[in-house]
Amino acid sequence: MPTRILSYLLLPLLMLGCQAPEKTVDFAELPEAEKRQPSNARSSFSLHEGLGLQLFAGEPDVTNPTNIDVDERGRVWVCTAQNYRRFNHDHPEKVKGDQILILEDTDGDGQLDNRKVFYQGTDVNAALGIAKLGDKVYVAASPSVLVFTDADGDDVPEKKDTLFTGLEGVDHDHGVHAVVFGPDGKLYFNFGNEGKRLRHKDGSIARDKRGNPVEEGKTFRQGMVFRCAADGTDLEILGHNFRNNFEVAVDAYGRMWQSDNDDDGNEGTRINFVMDYGNYGFQDEITGAGWRQPRVGMHEEIPKRHWHLNDPGVVPNLLQTGSGSPTGILVYEGDQLPEIFRGQMIHCEPGHNVVRSYPVAASGAGFSASVEPLMTSQDEWFRPSDVCAAPDGSLIVADWYDAGVGGHLMADIERGRIYRLHAAGEEAYTTTPPDWDAPQQLLRALAHVNQATRYLAFQRLLEHPEGETLLREATNDAGLDDRLRARAAWCLLARKGDAQQVIKTLLASNRERLQETAIRMARQYPGPDNRNLYTVTAFASTTDAPALWREAALSLRFLKDPLANEIYVALANKYDGQDRWYLEALGIGSDLDTDQRFNAWLATEPDLESPPARRLVWRSRAAAATDLYGDYIAQNDDPAELAAFFRALHFHPGNRTSPILEQAIFTENHPRKDEVVRYALTSLSSEALRRSPRIQQRLAEVIPDVRGTDVWTMLIENAALDSEVPVLLDSALISADNNFQDKAAKIVIKVAGIDYVKNYFARADPIRQDQLIHLARHMQTGETDTWLQELRTDTNLPEGLRKRATRSLANTWNGMKNLMDEVVEGKLPEEEAVFTARLLTQCWRGDQRMRAIEWLRARSGQEAVDLDGMLAMAGDLARGKEVFAEYCAACHQVRGEGVRFGPHLDKIGDKLGREGLLNAIAYPSQGIGFGYEGFEMTMADGTKYTGYVESQTENELSLRMMGGVTRELNIRDINNKEPLAESLMTEGLHEIMKPQELADLLTYLESLTEQAQLSRK
Repeated sequence: MPTRILSYLLLPLLMLGCQAPEKTVDFAELPEAEKRQPSNARSSFSLHEGLGLQLFAGEPDVTNPTNIDVDERGRVWVCTAQNYRRFNHDHPEKVKGDQILILEDTDGDGQLDNRKVFYQGTDVNAALGIAKLGDKVYVAASPSVLVFTDADGDDVPEKKDTLFTGLEGVDHDHGVHAVVFGPDGKLYFNFGNEGKRLRHKDGSIARDKRGNPVEEGKTFRQGMVFRCAADGTDLEILGHNFRNNFEVAVDAYGRMWQSDNDDDGNEGTRINFVMDYGNYGFQDEITGAGWRQPRVGMHEEIPKRHWHLNDPGVVPNLLQTGSGSPTGILVYEGDQLPEIFRGQMIHCEPGHNVVRSYPVAASGAGFSASVEPLMTSQDEWFRPSDVCAAPDGSLIVADWYDAGVGGHLMADIERGRIYRLHAAGEEAYTTTPPDWDAPQQLLRALAHVNQATRYLAFQRLLEHPEGETLLREATNDAGLDDRLRARAAWCLLARKGDAQQVIKTLLASNRERLQETAIRMARQYPGPDNRNLYTVTAFASTTDAPALWREAALSLRFLKDPLANEIYVALANKYDGQDRWYLEALGIGSDLDTDQRFNAWLATEPDLESPPARRLVWRSRAAAATDLYGDYIAQNDDPAELAAFFRALHFHPGNRTSPILEQAIFTENHPRKDEVVRYALTSLSSEALRRSPRIQQRLAEVIPDVRGTDVWTMLIENAALDSEVPVLLDSALISADNNFQDKAAKIVIKVAGIDYVKNYFARADPIRQDQLIHLARHMQTGETDTWLQELRTDTNLPEGLRKRATRSLANTWNGMKNLMDEVVEGKLPEEEAVFTARLLTQCWRGDQRMRAIEWLRARSGQEAVDLDGMLAMAGDLARGKEVFAEYCAACHQVRGEGVRFGPHLDKIGDKLGREGLLNAIAYPSQGIGFGYEGFEMTMADGTKYTGYVESQTENELSLRMMGGVTRELNIRDINNKEPLAESLMTEGLHEIMKPQELADLLTYLESLTEQAQLSRK
């Protein structure tokens, strides 16, 4: 009997088995193969008190679910993704494309018994979002957001249309994500930083309602959050500069919440409250530089530095959640789950095998949050990808179920799970739809826990003859739940009700969340001459509620007249000097008319020495604020504030900041004179440093005090200080800092040239000669390649120096190929050939790495590694650490040891199980971490470099190269930037290891978990 048919026959039995309360299984003691069985799934979970769990569906009925929705009948709509990231060609392609499934429980036992394919096609391959709203099904699958229509309800679409298209991020985690239905009747969605742009279906670039093109780098950066009407009009960008904001959740009050993923390995994942129009700091707002780019005043902690949180103009994070791979999210507005989860975010974190909540509490104009798990699995294959609220108030959780997650990993295409998480004792899964003809039931359905039900209620109330009366009465009814009142008010506005009256009613409610909602409503319904906006902002300015101040400040953004300035001043005077949420709201509200706002505030003669005033000046982009920076710098002895004001200059035009910087260079009587001068010198352009004899003289005075620092190397390069080259070279030769050596080598060759290097070598003793040859691997010019080749073939030199020259050549583009050619063509003695080939197995040029591995494999005659056998082979942790040092530490760090090239692996054991780790080693191109995609750069002089882009601005690109060095390339010197199809990690490395070495390595990597790290601490 075919395996698939057998699986279908066995699945109901397995699922019944997993439901049996009398069956107890110790999941940790199960063999690996048994852990993968659906019948043992429930035994892996720990649940929050008061919750129960059912396996609703599993393989083969569902595989690789990326995103789900639950309709008003309780049916689960699933995007499947067997065709996701098809780097592993052992995985068969679904030639007809991936599927949109409908999974139904017809008898209420909490288990699937009816399965349909709604749609199949290559245009939904690896779709990342689905929303079932009435007769429409919205599917987010880059390059498009598709809209299917099933008008007759037979679960077969009659029509397919396109809401938006032209996105990048095809078959990519960072593309477009799910559409959700907002309380205002609008659609909300987002894309990660591979989405890049939106176009209409006719190919024209989409523009927001202010006329700005929706295109990365044109006003907005990186990941974005959108709102639009059902037909795609009235488009707004509500937040930007995220990395991979996977899904947005909108609550009854119109507040937006989402998660965001960090660059792998930096423990910087986050939860955000999205303030309208906010910048969330993944890249430098002005230049687009990445977070690793050195800058004045950057945060000491990498997870915070990652988001530019010390920059003026960046909205703070609600919660930093450490490592992870965050996915689906919702706000739960039902009452079946325990009280702690009601009205709160529910979020999937597949990197840590958990679905959890983040209960929030008001904190000034923002929020604080904690972490509360709902369901956690011991099974490292549990990868929750999405969560939705069913009509009965339970949660439906999709499980990608795979050995790996993140970085586009996909080890398995045959498994997938759907769970139902319910209140304890509520095993029956039944749906009681509202009586759509009963007005009061229709009204209450507007605040239903289930999105699809809310949508239908909203649409029917728009058309219902009694709708306006029902909605107006509900809006006015102080006895109703706030969420229902808010949703009724939103719906009333969508019916073209009297916006002014609705807003005034909510303002008079004495319920802060409803008042806050009224201000958001005024942003969408400003009224004639912005009357409603002025009403709400003026009202908020007279209250003692920071949340209302925040919303009012945001609402001033597009207002340009004296009254708006007056309200801004009233709001600014409420700032306490500490609340960053409120400071950023004031900034967002004033940035588009910054001079008028700031001057109006200055006209009130505030105490400019007070902490609130100093912070307001720091955040402002006004010309008058720039003028004050010089005074604050001249008087400041607080190191953090001093750095903050120097950093703030970065956000103002050079014609305003240069005089301040030049004045600061000549500071004398200042308690922190050295810092002031250093900050000023490193902030000036190269041209400014070189053109003024007076500045050159100041440089000569400063240099002795900064030798050995980053400031020193920056000044040598920017000001072309050839007099400092001998000291720099001597320092580089004896340094153990790889990054410093790389930087110094580039500066030496740039400022002094190859002749200086050769002359130094000729005069040096053997120890210095060895150090110089080693340093030359960083110089990366044709002239240094030629010199190194001469050295390695110079029989008058000691063998050690010739080998050192070979090592350095193995780090240059042409050197790698030339060396491997000599190996393959038999031009080297056997011992030297083996030495050279082993060197090249870890070089940064992929084609030469593969040539070296193939040559060594052919020479050894070793049989292909049995990967399945590896999983069962026992390993030794201590020996595995030694294997890691030999094969992996040249590219990866663990607890600060090793080279920072690939992702940090401190907690890789949480992210990948043993099989996932083995696949990542054997098939690195299957799961290239986002941000680590390789590029080959061809320069104008013919030089080539390979690595990944760490940062890119309009003028400069930072390329991280194997060996852990970053090379700064001038954009105008790059002739071609070619993406690599394969991973920068060595393919086939496992084939030159001994099987036991590989088993030991897997055991060591498995041990790298957050719990192990905490235990060591």
